[in-house]
Amino acid sequence: MMSTDKKAVVKNADMSEEMQDDAINTSIQALDKYNIEKDIAAFIKKEFDKKYNPTWHCIVGRNFGSYVTHETKHFIYFYLGQVAILLFKSG
Repeated sequence: MMSTDKKAVVKNADMSEEMQDDAINTSIQALDKYNIEKDIAAFIKKEFDKKYNPTWHCIVGRNFGSYVTHETKHFIYFYLGQVAILLFKSG
């Protein structure tokens, strides 16, 4: 299992504090549950689709660049330990 005794470091966010906390907590759950980045991303995406309506996109990895269009107030990019997580709503 990936270790999640790491603190979250938010790099960029356009999202309420409350939703940011939720994104971080949901990601910690995902990292506790899964080892494969694709599964971690799927878990986070599905939780956010359920709670905040579709359509959310989630990218999880150690090394990626990105350029995305997102709905206002629905974007966060943060690290949990070595793992980068990009979560945003679009569409």
